[in-house]
Amino acid sequence: MTDQELFSRHYLRTWLEKRQRDALAEVQRVSADEILARPHEQVAEEIIDRYLVPEPHLDRDAMTGEVRDQQIDISGDPTRVVSNRSRSFHVPGSRIVFWVPYIGLTDVLYMQASTHSFAPPHASVTDGYVSVSRDVPADVLERDRDSIVAALKAEITKIDTHLDYSRSDIAAANEQLRASVARAAQARRAKVLADRDAEAILGVPLHRDQEAVKTYRVQPVSRRQVKPTRQARPHQPFAPEPAITADDFAHIIGDIVTTTRMFERLALTYSDQREERLRDQILTALHSIYGTATGETFSKRGKTDIYLPWDGGAVFLAECKWWSGPKNFAEHDLPQLLDRYVTWRDTHAAMVVFIRNKNATAVIADAENIVRGHPRYLRDAAALNGTPVFVLHKDGDPDREITLALVTVAIHD
Repeated sequence: MTDQELFSRHYLRTWLEKRQRDALAEVQRVSADEILARPHEQVAEEIIDRYLVPEPHLDRDAMTGEVRDQQIDISGDPTRVVSNRSRSFHVPGSRIVFWVPYIGLTDVLYMQASTHSFAPPHASVTDGYVSVSRDVPADVLERDRDSIVAALKAEITKIDTHLDYSRSDIAAANEQLRASVARAAQARRAKVLADRDAEAILGVPLHRDQEAVKTYRVQPVSRRQVKPTRQARPHQPFAPEPAITADDFAHIIGDIVTTTRMFERLALTYSDQREERLRDQILTALHSIYGTATGETFSKRGKTDIYLPWDGGAVFLAECKWWSGPKNFAEHDLPQLLDRYVTWRDTHAAMVVFIRNKNATAVIADAENIVRGHPRYLRDAAALNGTPVFVLHKDGDPDREITLALVTVAIHD
C-alpha cells in the first residue's frame, strides 16, 4: 500500500460542470409522455438527486491506528551507513498507519479545487477509508515517536483542509445544478405542451363578471408562506385531462376569501350559522362572479361542499367545516375531503374552516400542521394572498397531485 498524491490529477470545477451538462442532457431525454404525466418538479428532483455531489468529509472521530512489525529498507537513507546502496538493505522497524473513514465520492479526493496548495497531501484510498502511513526503523521510532505521530496527524489535517476547498466548489455547483435542472424540466414540459398544442385542452377557462368582482373582491389580509421525493415508475402515454389553470384557482380562492371576510366582519350574524348556510353564501358569491358562461357552474354536492363539474368529473372542490378540534380535523374533516370527495381526476381543492375559538392563530397553526402531517402531503406551494396552499398526492398514486388551499375564517361572536 503506497501513499499517492491527492487533489492534483484533474480540475474539480471541470468535472462538476460535466455533471451538470449530463444532468441537463438527461432532462431532454425524458419522454414527452412522462414529462406531461408527472409533475415536472418531481422529474427534476429525481435527476437532481442522481447528479448532486455529496459533501465530502473525513470522520476523524472514528479514526483508528495500527502499528505493524515490518522490515524497513534503509538503502536510500543518506544518514545511514550502508555498504552497497544498489541493493535493498533491511533493518527491523514498524509501519504506523492511521485509518480515517471517508464519506463522499472517491473521485473528489483526486481532483484539484479552485483553491488549492502546490504541496498537496499524500494518502492511500481504499474501501471508504483514507489512510496515511510511515515506515520507521526501530531506533528512529524509539527516539522520535511523538513527532512521527504528530506528522501523520498533520497530514490528515492537510487532507481535511483540501476537502474544505472542495466543499466550497461543490456547494456552489450543487446550487447551480438544482436551479438549472428545475428550469430545464419546466422548459421541457412547456415545449412538449406547445408541440402538442395542448394548453387550450388542459385549461378550463372561467368567465368572470368584472363588475361582480369589484363588488365582492377586497384585498385579503396578508399571512405567511413556508418548504421532502418519490420513485420513478412506468407511465401510460399522456392523455390531456380537464384542469383549471393556476390563475383561475388563485381567482377562485381569492373570491372565497373575500366572501368569508364578510363573515368575520359580521360575526354576530354568522357565528351561529350551520356549515351549509355559510357554504350557500360562498356559492352565491361565486355564482355572481362567474355566472354560467362555461356551460357548467359551481354546484352543491353533499351537505357541505362546493364543486365545479366538468366533463363528468370535477376540476375544483371545496369543503366547508366548523373547527371542532385538531383530532376531528385530522381524523374526519380532512380525510372526508381527500378520501371521499377528491377523486382521481380532481386537481384543485380548498378546505374552508370556520373558527369560533378566540385564539384563531393557534387553530390555524394546528390546521396547517395537520395538513403537513398527512401521509399524502408532498410540499408547501406558494401562498395565494396569504392563504396557505399545499400539494398532496392522490391515494395510491404519488404521481397524481392535488393542490389544496386552506382558507381559515375566524368568526367570534
